[in-house]
Amino acid sequence: MTTTERTTGFAGPDSAGAIARFACPATRLLLAGDGLTTTSLQAWARAPLRVGTLEWRVCDDRDTPLAMAPAVLGGPGRVVVRGSTLVDPAGTVWSANVVVGRLDLDPRATACLKGDGPLGPELHRAGVRGHRSLLGIGRTPWPLAGAATSAAYRICLLRHGAEPLGVVREIFNPALIDPRPLPERAR
Repeated sequence: MTTTERTTGFAGPDSAGAIARFACPATRLLLAGDGLTTTSLQAWARAPLRVGTLEWRVCDDRDTPLAMAPAVLGGPGRVVVRGSTLVDPAGTVWSANVVVGRLDLDPRATACLKGDGPLGPELHRAGVRGHRSLLGIGRTPWPLAGAATSAAYRICLLRHGAEPLGVVREIFNPALIDPRPLPERAR
């Protein structure tokens, strides 16, 4: 699931400016959230969400779909790459996600990265406490519809205590999460 081409966004400390460029207030709230994405999307969907598709593999950190991950995680080394979707009871996909996570930090976290549940709630249940910080926000092609359909995304760094645990890219279904930017004149 690579979406590096035709991606617009920011890298750096101007997350508020990048978020403000989205026209929809609800999209801005979702992108600005620093809590569990699953919880936010469940509130939006008014239904429980579960992992739809899931695949993971262990690989060298240079072979990940998120080019920034090795530097952010402190590489070099082996990592878990987890690709998943979050779906509602009707099977509608709400987000497509990629996580690149460290294997050397905490066995509970590794088990969650290789598990089959939504990552945030699984980490919480396992007692892995941490926080997120935004690394990127913008628009990118929706991986389930092709390059012509733009979707909102965010990239976060997950920390376990002071240590980087993983880099998460979440791309939100544009049929459900409005990715439209504000017109230039309104910025």
